Amino acid sequence: MPTTTTTPTGQYPKPAPIHYLDLESEADRLIAKLPGHRQQTKSLVREHGVSVLMMAMESGDALREHSADGVVIVRVVRGHAVLAAGGESFDVRPGEMVLMQPGVRHDLSAQEQTVVVLTVTGGDE
Repeated sequence: MPTTTTTPTGQYPKPAPIHYLDLESEADRLIAKLPGHRQQTKSLVREHGVSVLMMAMESGDALREHSADGVVIVRVVRGHAVLAAGGESFDVRPGEMVLMQPGVRHDLSAQEQTVVVLTVTGGDE
């Protein structure tokens, strides 16, 4: 498998003291863009080295094994995903999350149409 370490990039809202996010509305918008595409991703916030992204995936879609330089939190908003990390496999459903320390190699596969929120620490300010 590849040994890629990914730093989040993308268009982020301007810095602000407070960010209010309606995750259900954001999920609806991403799912509406899915037909004909395997994944849709939106950068929600990036503040002081913390990036928050939302990803919608079709059933059977996957992110290959990779790692990040910071702490990674994967939270399922809709659907069902399987996350493999550290020799373990986690069935993650809405309301559940997995937190991984920096450098932990992991992959993610959608078992049905799935929306996840990814939080990654340690990026550029």
